[in-house]
Amino acid sequence: MDTLFRKICEDFGLKGEYVSYDIIKSGNINDTYVINTKTETGEKQYIVQRVNTKVFKDPLQIASNIQLVTSHIEKKLRERGDTDIRRKVLRLYRNKKGHYFYIAENGDNWRVLSYVYNSASYNQVTNQILRSAGEAFGSFQRLLLDFPADKLYTTIPDFHNTEKRFLDLYEAAERDPYGRRKEVIEELEYLKSREEYASKFRILNELGEMPQRVTHNDTKCNNVMFDKDTGAPLAVIDLDTVMPGYVAHDFGDAIRFAANTAEEDEEELSKVSLDLDKYESFACGFIPQISDVITKTEFDNLPDGVIIMTLELAARFLTDYLNGDVYFKCRKPKHNLIRAKCQVALAKDIEKKLPEMRRRIAKFIPITP
Repeated sequence: MDTLFRKICEDFGLKGEYVSYDIIKSGNINDTYVINTKTETGEKQYIVQRVNTKVFKDPLQIASNIQLVTSHIEKKLRERGDTDIRRKVLRLYRNKKGHYFYIAENGDNWRVLSYVYNSASYNQVTNQILRSAGEAFGSFQRLLLDFPADKLYTTIPDFHNTEKRFLDLYEAAERDPYGRRKEVIEELEYLKSREEYASKFRILNELGEMPQRVTHNDTKCNNVMFDKDTGAPLAVIDLDTVMPGYVAHDFGDAIRFAANTAEEDEEELSKVSLDLDKYESFACGFIPQISDVITKTEFDNLPDGVIIMTLELAARFLTDYLNGDVYFKCRKPKHNLIRAKCQVALAKDIEKKLPEMRRRIAKFIPITP
């Protein structure tokens, strides 16, 4: 790797002499490293990533999206006089030829991103971290509110097309290539009974009540960098999935992941539920950032985004199980079925708690229609 990284440093004209690299283990799609260089005044770090072209078929589209979005955020930060811009927005580097990627001899696509200094990310979250993460993702939405979403490429087609996820499930159940349908009858019937949720946002969009905006689409807390000393949110990272979408999807997926009282593959389903305090903590950070600029319909459907994203993931896990476990990595037998059952249990608990979820965010009702 040292030889490769020296070539990348030369190709991009990075400051300093290459010294070493560290592996970043978080992230399930791209391979991520920190490379360290030595300059006359000290050391510098850069993020270097190998883009997974099996997931992201056109890396140039991703580069275009990231460049457009980060440039817009940087402009907004400058307009408001922010003095810490370098730590609050990522920079995607170009090489000496003006290209975003170094193409290795084996065809791998490598890119260089700025390193957020004196920062940390968290996999285990407290209510305070959740509130700060909510603030970060809400601020991300606000900074991009006036950016035309139709300028962005859809890097993963139908990523949050819940209707299609349900149709894919029905098709997999009909084909039943591995004879597993008999194992999932209960989960399949439950999802079919809730399919009205799958079309809800599309219908509201067609009625002109729920616009598509620039959304992150992977709003896990570990995609926010926090100041190591103060805990304040800095930059939202992992921008490969930035696409047109619905605010409620970003809100819902963050809650689905962070406010589950159990792991995503918990087998003891009695442990699975929605932690309302964690839900409220994230909402407390997220909603005030955008409550005066989103429509009332968008606001009213934030809790629905939580159950919709949970049902969508349940459908995806179940589809993959029926298809022979071809998409999600499995670390034990029937892993996708276990995951699907967990998401179904969570969805059932969320549905029971929807009235309380609406009550808890009522204080944030936006004034604008």
